[in-house]
Amino acid sequence: MSKATAAFRDAELTRAFDQVSEAEPTSVENWSYLMPPANVAMKRQLRRQIRPFVENALRKGPLGLAADFRQMKRKNDLSQMNEFVAQEPNGKNRYNDVGCLDHNRVVLSNGPCSYIHANYVSTPNNPKRFICTQGPLPTTCSEFWHMIVQDEVEVIIMLCDFVEQGTDKCYAYYPTKKGKPLTFPGNISVSCKGRDKFIFPFETKIKIKITSLEVSIEGQSPLSVSHYQWMDWPDKGVPEADLAPLYLLHQFRSIRTGSMVLLENAMEVLEKGETLYEMDRYLTALRTQRSKSVQTEQQYLYVHQVILNLLRAAGWLPRSLEPYLEMFLQQYLRLIK
Repeated sequence: MSKATAAFRDAELTRAFDQVSEAEPTSVENWSYLMPPANVAMKRQLRRQIRPFVENALRKGPLGLAADFRQMKRKNDLSQMNEFVAQEPNGKNRYNDVGCLDHNRVVLSNGPCSYIHANYVSTPNNPKRFICTQGPLPTTCSEFWHMIVQDEVEVIIMLCDFVEQGTDKCYAYYPTKKGKPLTFPGNISVSCKGRDKFIFPFETKIKIKITSLEVSIEGQSPLSVSHYQWMDWPDKGVPEADLAPLYLLHQFRSIRTGSMVLLENAMEVLEKGETLYEMDRYLTALRTQRSKSVQTEQQYLYVHQVILNLLRAAGWLPRSLEPYLEMFLQQYLRLIK
């Protein structure tokens, strides 16, 4: 992009956010999660709220955002991962280059071992909104289910398949058929009570399977858990950047994982009426809780594209930005191929 074109774009961005008219049309899709602006005063307020994020995204574009991502620290600080290092010889870590921070790790009070590669992760509304954990190994299934029961987890979101491109990503830690429970050391039994396809209220290519599970551990009350498996999130890639992940998170209100956590952070910021800033500040904060969250620049760009799509669908963005939103989308699609 030439300097003249960039200067014109920047002027258009400034004008779009500074000039708000009652006559300006608002287009809202059937499901947008966010309430559409009802009047000029609300439009001004909402645009002030989203301006830092939108201007940063559209000014830098996917290429600039990808360059920002590559410059961000993504290394293990082993001095803050003592238990991760100690457990490495015991086969408790799926990857030796993806650490587990000590300060907010999940410590098991029952079970064969107090360690599991899992961290509590906060959002604006909840200091323990998520538990981010590795895909269970044959040697860690007992610890996984002890964690689920200990923290009374209601929803499990699985963002991978058991095997992807010939590589094991996750052990078969839960049953998918009724009448065929799985058992694990420590008198743990996990039963399937039903399995169905998740239905979205709009057209999407994304496929989600819901499994209703009951977890029984001797001496403790059974726990009912809803398990959502995203069937087609490509390894090292991204799915279609529609509103499906936001709708999923909305239904749940009660390292691919990092993408979902960033999206939830953005949703809660918008919901609270707070300013949505550049995404790198949220990713930096996330990595202080879950090491190496968001693996690739494609996933980082995916978060931006989904949020822009959400704001566009809700009618929060000026219509005059449509050419720049379309330009961003086309560059994004080229980069994620």
